[in-house]
Amino acid sequence: MIEVDASVDKALITIGDRITYSLIIRHDADLHVEQPGPGANLGQFEIKDYSIIDPVELDGRIVQQFDYQISVFDTGRFVIPPFPVAFASSDTARDYQIIQTDPIEITVESVLTAEDNEIRDIKPPQNVPLDYTGWLIIGGIGLIVFAIAMGAFYYWRYRRRGEPLFRKETIRPAHEIALEELFVLSQEWPQMLENGEHKILFSRLSEILRRYLENRFFIKAMEETTFEIAVSLEELELDENDQSCLISVLEFSDLVKFAKYVPHQNEVVKQLEEAQNFIDATKLVFEAVEHKIEVREDEQESGLMQAVVQHNNTNSNTPLKQKTDIK
Repeated sequence: MIEVDASVDKALITIGDRITYSLIIRHDADLHVEQPGPGANLGQFEIKDYSIIDPVELDGRIVQQFDYQISVFDTGRFVIPPFPVAFASSDTARDYQIIQTDPIEITVESVLTAEDNEIRDIKPPQNVPLDYTGWLIIGGIGLIVFAIAMGAFYYWRYRRRGEPLFRKETIRPAHEIALEELFVLSQEWPQMLENGEHKILFSRLSEILRRYLENRFFIKAMEETTFEIAVSLEELELDENDQSCLISVLEFSDLVKFAKYVPHQNEVVKQLEEAQNFIDATKLVFEAVEHKIEVREDEQESGLMQAVVQHNNTNSNTPLKQKTDIK
């Protein structure tokens, strides 16, 4: 059995104040728990210091505490995201599981008070500076003439080469870019896993998916945590299966990056396939629409009349035989 709790020494601070974020893990002695490192993901808070308190045994269970000194330099309401802790049934087991703490909300206020916003006296009159209007006009005209001359030179240069002056830039769909990056990663991951670069591998996988979310759904996924991304996707009313597929890959990536979990080859293949399935399921596809032109009866009659007039005008050059009756 394992329990994790998170707490802060104060939830209301001012800009630059340091608060202590404590992570307490209580577990049975036969469980193996991955120790959280100093590079934990605590949202927008900066980690200033990190300390580990020696574990103690209480009522037959091991109690461990990790303290993070954190700070933030902005005002408003911030949320410390859930902290993931990986554990297994033994030291040799590979079936790691994750348990998370509850998010904690922190309010940050400004150090300024109402007294600091008092009205100040008007500054005394200043000396009138010299008038550089004439020089500025002459300089502006010179810059304009120089710009026109350079533009004409480059225009002549490109026309001489037969190249267009302005090139069109093609904007590629987000899923094409993401699938290309995913293909490159699928070719490189065996060597990366062999070299022990599993953290770099899943950092790249997480960045590919986050960039795709920004380009496809216009959410700031590169700046958000996995918890915040899940909230943003719920607001987009994304399909539950697709959302679950994406969050599963991101949480597994966090496990490798922050909980020191070493993935197996089969797990890497599975996560790459899940990432590709999410991109294929949510990509934006443009389909051509067939337009049917309906001609009304009055328009058809008008067209027929025009055809008759055109036919008469065409045959007007043919000499006509006139019949004269002589009485």
